Amino acid sequence: MGPLISVIVPIYNTQEYLTKCVQSVLDQTYQGFEILLVDDGSLDGSAEICRAFCGSDSRIRFLPLPHKGVSAARNAGMDEAKGEYLFFLDSDDTIHPQLLEALLELCETTGAALATEVYRHMMASDPGSPAEILSTETGGPWRCSYMDNAEALRQFSSRENGHSFHGIGGKMVRSSAVGELRFDETLTNSEDTLFIYQLLETGLDVVILWEKWYQYWKHGRNISGLLTIRSCGDSYRCLKYICDQEWKRDKGPGSGVTFWTLVISARLRRAYVRSRQERNREVSGYLRKLAGYEARSDRFLRLSPKEKWKHHLAFRCYPLYLPVHRVSSWMWRMEEWKRGNQSSDR
Repeated sequence: MGPLISVIVPIYNTQEYLTKCVQSVLDQTYQGFEILLVDDGSLDGSAEICRAFCGSDSRIRFLPLPHKGVSAARNAGMDEAKGEYLFFLDSDDTIHPQLLEALLELCETTGAALATEVYRHMMASDPGSPAEILSTETGGPWRCSYMDNAEALRQFSSRENGHSFHGIGGKMVRSSAVGELRFDETLTNSEDTLFIYQLLETGLDVVILWEKWYQYWKHGRNISGLLTIRSCGDSYRCLKYICDQEWKRDKGPGSGVTFWTLVISARLRRAYVRSRQERNREVSGYLRKLAGYEARSDRFLRLSPKEKWKHHLAFRCYPLYLPVHRVSSWMWRMEEWKRGNQSSDR
């Protein structure tokens, strides 16, 4: 048997998805793994499902915790993990049967300490079970791209392949490379983006598997879909940290500072539109304050006149901005669709 992989699954009230999630790990072609089911104080039947799985397979461990959030759950799993590699899987998602085998082989053959793949975004209403959808895919030889740390940092802060880095689900990382680094438990949003950036800051090389072998299931209960003052503030704090670090690392016009400043502005605008649609005045007011702070920052000067105009229009004349937002959203979806197709064609 090869290196042990510790699959860390944080759980909170996901009983309707949990069985499929865990089963997708048990169905892996590579069987040298342990599964750490970390229950973050669930109030539904998730704990009972975890106990049943533990009784059926000695490789599965159940870690019940009081409710502290997903970062605390992942950190607890990392503290208990025995594997040479860590693999992160959200409890409402599923993975292709060959994913662990492929990522492990790529890490071992290229020397990369971090491996990832492409997301397949699925709606809970989509027909077919995960197994039926996944069975249409085939693997090997693995289509991949290896990049050293400098290139990984560059792509992390770009539209080239940055979307492959930002979520923690589906990431495999060598345990020795993680060291003492942990998720920020004070964050409720964007904590995974921050964690991956901090990993890259330590000098890791990366390999990307060009297969849509991580199924991200979208439904009404996704934590990332909540809009609160705290979620907006946490996301802003995370992205501002990355901007500040990029400023220290490279102040050139082509650095990640401009990219992340644009990301901050776009996210603030999208959240603001949503808060207005939901008539959430408290969140709307908070976002206007953040937008004002951004507009006064030195890095805001790096944005193009067009992006500056959209930023000011959104928060100063919302009715006129709405048509701009609709067109921008449509163009963004088209670009995401094209990038997804390009990933599949690699």
